[in-house]
Amino acid sequence: MRVVQKETLKTGRLWLRAASAVLLIASAAACGKKDASDAPSQKPRLSAPSADLLDTLAPADQAHAAATFVSPDGAEIGRVVLTNTPGAGVLMRIDLKMLEEGWHGVHLHEVGDCSDGAAGFMAAGGHVNPDERAHGLLNPYGPERGNMPNIYAGPDGRATVEVFNDMIALFPSEEAAAESGPFALLDDDGFAIIVHANADDHTTQPVGGSGARIACAAAPGSATVSTPMPPSEEDSAG
Repeated sequence: MRVVQKETLKTGRLWLRAASAVLLIASAAACGKKDASDAPSQKPRLSAPSADLLDTLAPADQAHAAATFVSPDGAEIGRVVLTNTPGAGVLMRIDLKMLEEGWHGVHLHEVGDCSDGAAGFMAAGGHVNPDERAHGLLNPYGPERGNMPNIYAGPDGRATVEVFNDMIALFPSEEAAAESGPFALLDDDGFAIIVHANADDHTTQPVGGSGARIACAAAPGSATVSTPMPPSEEDSAG
């Protein structure tokens, strides 16, 4: 009987150990499933594709000119506010949506006309280039004054950037002429800002391989702009 009892006890202990091991494995598997479900997704969270554009891009006293971006089918997809800086140079704040994710070339064009989107915004003319230099910020024979850095659109198609171009001015002035020559964007026919389908490689002629014109913002010469006023004697005294 003692031998039988010992064998029975031994068998019972083995069974309990086996059952405990099964329970531990099951518990670990359950925890693993819970951890996997709680773990953050590797995919980035995207903003709503229809997110509204910013209400205000710049303070009112800095908005010396402004324009609306349109797509080839005429839909309003963005805005730009431009600020004339002391001397030469224009600061631009751009807010765009509905772009393909990735880098996009941006250039200043000679004519403030975006009326022919279906034809590829050809009415905007060529790049602002009064000096007849080669295209490209990285070109030793460039750049054109209308050359700009690329902008990047995220997975939601949104690009919100601030860029500066020191080769231009909005308005004619002695200071601007002294620094970058007698040239102002807001002449009789204005100018346009064009966004392209691809990145600008800043070297290749004539547009850096940036492809089709996919968005256009026109600042026609007859647009109402606020010219920065010099400080008054009272302001200077104060």
